[in-house]
Amino acid sequence: MNNYQRLKNYFLIFVLLFTVLGSSYVFMSTVYDLQFTNSDYFKNQALSYRVKTEKIKASRGSIYDKNLLVLSSSSRSYNVGIFPKKIDNLDEVLNLLSAILFIERDVLQKRIVSTSNFFYLDRNIDYEKGDEIKSWNLEGVVLEESFNRVVHSNSVSKIIGKVDPDENGIEGLELYFDSSLKGIDGEVRYEASPNGKIIPQAPIETVQPTHGKDLILTLDSELQFISENLCSEALDKTEALNCSIVFANANTGEILIAAEKSAYLQDSLNIDLLSIRAQYEPGSSLKIFSIAAGIEQGLFDENTKYLVNDTIEIIEGSCNKYYDGLKGCYRDFLKHDPYEISVKEIIERSSNVGTILATKDLDINYLEDYLHKFGFGERTGIELTGEIKGNFTEYNICKTCLSSLSIGYSVNVTQAQMVKAYSIIANGGKSINLSLIKKPQENSNVEQVISSEMSERLRNLLINVVEGVNGTGKSLKLNNYIIGGKTGTSRTHIEGVGYSDFRFNTSFTGFIETSEGPVVGSVILWGASVNPASEYVTGGSTAAPIFKTIVSNLVPGE
Repeated sequence: MNNYQRLKNYFLIFVLLFTVLGSSYVFMSTVYDLQFTNSDYFKNQALSYRVKTEKIKASRGSIYDKNLLVLSSSSRSYNVGIFPKKIDNLDEVLNLLSAILFIERDVLQKRIVSTSNFFYLDRNIDYEKGDEIKSWNLEGVVLEESFNRVVHSNSVSKIIGKVDPDENGIEGLELYFDSSLKGIDGEVRYEASPNGKIIPQAPIETVQPTHGKDLILTLDSELQFISENLCSEALDKTEALNCSIVFANANTGEILIAAEKSAYLQDSLNIDLLSIRAQYEPGSSLKIFSIAAGIEQGLFDENTKYLVNDTIEIIEGSCNKYYDGLKGCYRDFLKHDPYEISVKEIIERSSNVGTILATKDLDINYLEDYLHKFGFGERTGIELTGEIKGNFTEYNICKTCLSSLSIGYSVNVTQAQMVKAYSIIANGGKSINLSLIKKPQENSNVEQVISSEMSERLRNLLINVVEGVNGTGKSLKLNNYIIGGKTGTSRTHIEGVGYSDFRFNTSFTGFIETSEGPVVGSVILWGASVNPASEYVTGGSTAAPIFKTIVSNLVPGE
């Protein structure tokens, strides 16, 4: 063997030795990393394949009325899910599930074979029924614990609203307070063998769910039920399109009643409440505020007298023709000879002509600003989505708007706004926010909208409507109780048609003194056309009797 060959062999041995040593080093380093440096990482990776996590669903908070009667709550239920690819006995699954879930076998089969992806077959089924399905251990059928939301009273269903199958609020109070009602889900973590069974010796970690907060409303369920029945009766008697009733504590703004009925079905579209979503021209119910604006301006007082005819022309000749598409002629409800009446009597008799005469020198912008102070043109803050503001007519294009505004036209309001405005009169002149939720009473500074003296003067004018000899609300008088308010009658405006000659929005808005302070209520019949008790369809003849019945149930001894 020559030297060259010998060197070559040495080199090959060296390379082989280096390779072996290098491989050994890599192997040892890997072993070291697995056992020491990265042991936790790989341990966790391995563990993750056998650690199972299951959600513990938080129950949604319940909703109660003011007397702690349950209005809405959640009961345990199951969702039934299907993994089509995992089903090993299709006939068994079809036979059992179709029978217990009342699904036609052919329909169920078509659903399962038409997809390979997971889907929910049924949701929120009865808990006992779900337990039975679970006991069958059907491959490919998953039972997932859930909660089913139940509203316990139809009379509050529109206010409560709805949740989706996952218990997320989608309407009403369920939507408005969704974040606090639904809570936070918990979970349980455990180690399982390949067949899915829990390893007994392994630790189990549990994070308990935080259940949703309960909600206590200001509503009185009994009064709500009574009011809805009164609405149903009124719809039959007057052939009105809708009926809406709202009562609230004038000091706190807490709503006691928010009831309504419709002559037609509207369950397919829940629009919350007519009292916050529907606007109307209030008619004579607004006169107390235009008279108040005149008193505040020093134009007159309660005893100032005017010679009142049954007709007044704002524009000469307007009683015989239309002027620029708007009537400049206004009439009292009944024909009468000229007589002299005071401002107090103008409100008592609800004289259109008298109101227009008294307020003719008011600046219309001042009147609008004054109405804004009472909350007209602004949302009341009630805890429901979709509340509207109402609106005022563009006065620069209206030559008769001061007159029409003074008697409750040329402005669109909501029933909730009217309740808030009358509450300011009834409670001593203080601003309030309407609320459906029971809240701790706050001692913060409250805005004084009008002086307590002015509030008292307006209260007396409204009381005289009930107690006066010629008062339009004299049928409301109850012994031993102080009641004040104002009737309202306005022609119903039909979209795309104009004012109806046969349908009227009739209302009564007023207050009654109770042991808990003044309570303000509003009753509206939308589109009333018949009154069997009288030849006239007015707020005094249709809405006022409903108001009286409610306050008779509201206060003891009547």
